Amino acid sequence: MRFIKQFISRIPYWAYLLVLLAVVVNTIYLGNLYRLRFGDVDYRFAEGKCVIAQMSAWGSSNRAGMKPGDFVLFIDSVAISGPEQAYSIEGSHAIGDTLTYIVSRNNKEYALTRIITSFVKEAPALYYIKFVLMMLFSIACLYILYKKPGDRTAVIFFIYSQICSVFHIAYILPLANLFTNFASILIFYSGFLSGPVLTHFILLFPQPILIYRKIRWLMVLFYGTGFLIASLFVIIHLLAIYHPSGDYYMNLLGVINRIIVSWIFFSFCVSMSGAFYQFRTIKNTVARNQLRMVIIGAFFGYSAPMSYAVFYDYLLHLNFLYPFIFYDLAQGITVIIMIICFLIALFRYRIWNIEIYIKKVLLYLIATIVITLTYFLLIYLVSQLTKGESDIIRFLSLAVSVIIFLILRDKLQQLIDRFFHREAYDSTTVVADFEEKLAGIYRFDELKSGIVQGLDEIFHFKSLVFNLKKEELIYVPAYSLGQAQTLVEKEYSVSPEMEQRLQKSQVFSPAELDQKLSVPEMANGELVVPLLKENKPYGFFLCGPKKSEKTYSIQDIRVLSLIAKRVIALFNTAGLYQKDLDRQLMLERERARISQDMHDDIGAGLTRIAMISETGFKSSDQGPEVRERMAKVASSSRDMIARLNVIVWALNPRYDNLDSLISYSRRYFGEYLDNFGIRFIIKVPDIIPQLSITPDFRRNVFYALQEAIHNAVKHGAASEIVIQTLINGNKMEITVTDDGKGFDTDRKDLHGNGLINMKKRAEDMFGSFDIQSTPGEGTKVSFVFSLGKNTTKG
Repeated sequence: MRFIKQFISRIPYWAYLLVLLAVVVNTIYLGNLYRLRFGDVDYRFAEGKCVIAQMSAWGSSNRAGMKPGDFVLFIDSVAISGPEQAYSIEGSHAIGDTLTYIVSRNNKEYALTRIITSFVKEAPALYYIKFVLMMLFSIACLYILYKKPGDRTAVIFFIYSQICSVFHIAYILPLANLFTNFASILIFYSGFLSGPVLTHFILLFPQPILIYRKIRWLMVLFYGTGFLIASLFVIIHLLAIYHPSGDYYMNLLGVINRIIVSWIFFSFCVSMSGAFYQFRTIKNTVARNQLRMVIIGAFFGYSAPMSYAVFYDYLLHLNFLYPFIFYDLAQGITVIIMIICFLIALFRYRIWNIEIYIKKVLLYLIATIVITLTYFLLIYLVSQLTKGESDIIRFLSLAVSVIIFLILRDKLQQLIDRFFHREAYDSTTVVADFEEKLAGIYRFDELKSGIVQGLDEIFHFKSLVFNLKKEELIYVPAYSLGQAQTLVEKEYSVSPEMEQRLQKSQVFSPAELDQKLSVPEMANGELVVPLLKENKPYGFFLCGPKKSEKTYSIQDIRVLSLIAKRVIALFNTAGLYQKDLDRQLMLERERARISQDMHDDIGAGLTRIAMISETGFKSSDQGPEVRERMAKVASSSRDMIARLNVIVWALNPRYDNLDSLISYSRRYFGEYLDNFGIRFIIKVPDIIPQLSITPDFRRNVFYALQEAIHNAVKHGAASEIVIQTLINGNKMEITVTDDGKGFDTDRKDLHGNGLINMKKRAEDMFGSFDIQSTPGEGTKVSFVFSLGKNTTKG
């Protein structure tokens, strides 16, 4: 009793008034449908007679035995001269009256008896079910105001729900009656204001749009336009009712219907523009899901009138042939879907735990829509290509529709599950996939991000905090997701009690702790998943609620525990990689130091020796023997300086790239061959890949080329040497060609250490070596190296 009093007092009086108006309008509408004649025959004038052009698939005319093509000769002994007379006689009789028709068919006359019937009598179950459901919905929406008092979006949604309960069930009633005109006026205003109210709701839900204050005047204009158009049509409607003029009203009614559905289409486009803008600007996942539900619901709710706006004549024709299906039934189903979607959005997926049923309903509703739309699309296409339909065509169309749904069923189920964040998963598969995605990631920042994103793909968290231990009882959020994204790098302390619970390596809830976590943003945590390294706390996952708002299952906890162990293994691997990387950096620094020292100390010393020797060699005070020895010392020093420069270049890590290897080779061998007066040509690709190569590769390639060129100079007596470099994918081919005297490659005594060294250097670098030579025709030495196995990530 207290709840009822509280319920009544919390809801404002105007809300009860709106519900009362909705109930009154629908009651008037349902009562007058008994008085509204159900027209199921379309008469035309042909061959000087009144002929039945088309009929509804069911109705009193069909039951009487009438058929399209029949000529109507008499109605109740009155000779019929045209369609207007037939409509006039039928319109003068009340619902339930019996009329006798004399029709001519294939030159034979038939006497047929037809009972004038109404809309409700033709489909009483449809109209009563719609009436009861909409009235229950209208009254139940009071609960929204009770649960969300003072919430603007709840108030606007409540108003929209009452408009829907009027507009989506009722028609304009062409009856000269005070009550029916009152109901028709409210139907007009409901129809033209539904779009602005929906747009207003979307601009404020789930949070006000960023530019809402700047566009308030647009909403006022939108409401005002809808109100003025509705007022104009109310005046036209009343004039047509009380001052009829032949077919004027029926023609005017058709124009009004077209304008109404066009206005609805325009309103829907405006609403969806606001919704999509909201969807792009909102970052909160829950809010985006709520808005997604609103968009889906609005699309379904307005699908019927929007379809009439685009295909008005064709759908009107189908609605005549198959009454109650193409508007009443379709509109009823789509409105139910819209209501469910809106309620899910408004209550953030918490609707009495009926999600499983909602998913099933959505699946079967989509199935019905897919099969129905496919069926009628095929029928429409066939009707455009052929002159008529047959039972075989209808059967084949239905069969194709069902087959299409069966093909799409699993995909639709997956989409629905994904929408609700409830995908079923196999524990072994998700853990294996999780580990596979993170394989090869060794940088700690990238690994942390990958771990959190991998977990979110499985469980769809509203929030998740990945914490790592810094020191005793001190932890740092290494990576966070969702509602806790601002926590990264903020240190906080935990209680000794929590440290002991982490030590036990068992998943637990923060609610079990006597002392809560000190970070307010972590208050929504539902599970703590410990991470242990060598039986000591290394960190933990703080898992917030799921987006589906489903509780964590035993399977979830087991998977989280297993992933926690794999995370420790991944961090161990990354640590080893980091140590190896540090060692490589240390070696590179040492190589750079040695290279610098050799250049500065040994190189400078050799240069000084060479300069002193050259000075003594040029001095006239020395004898010929001393001068000759000094010249040898100077030459040897210069040669050692050149060799030392090669060693310094090979040691320096800054030159560990392909471009440096080719550039240095061009300069070094050009200067070397210039001393012997040998022409040197080098051919390289226009574009050299930016690749980091290993020091061993750089050194071995250079010394192999040096050996080939040295042999051409020393043994080949060449006058021209050509080096050509080709790069194709992961392969690099280098050829050294000379025009020297060549040699017989079959002679074993000529295979000295030089050829053996070149072959070994190529094979050490995962490559191959080949030599071609003919006496008197020069020599060609070919190397093929693998770049893929000799490059680094650096």
